[in-house]
Amino acid sequence: MNWQEVLDVGRADAQAHRQQAALERADAVTCARQATTALDADVGVLWLMRAMQRRSAAVSSDAASDISDRIADHAERVLDPTS
Repeated sequence: MNWQEVLDVGRADAQAHRQQAALERADAVTCARQATTALDADVGVLWLMRAMQRRSAAVSSDAASDISDRIADHAERVLDPTS
């Protein structure tokens, strides 16, 4: 196994997941704003559900970034066991 590649890919994946989480949070804010300005209650509820969905996606992306970081951390320890 190429541990340097595991390290590099793990860090890149973690960064991509963090960026995705940030986009999902921003989208959730937009959806929540739409919900508060909706003139129809059903439309407002729909926007709130969409906001909840985006927040849930952000949590999932955060978890994926943590896992990718742990994979990269392990590869780093294998590559440099003295640290």
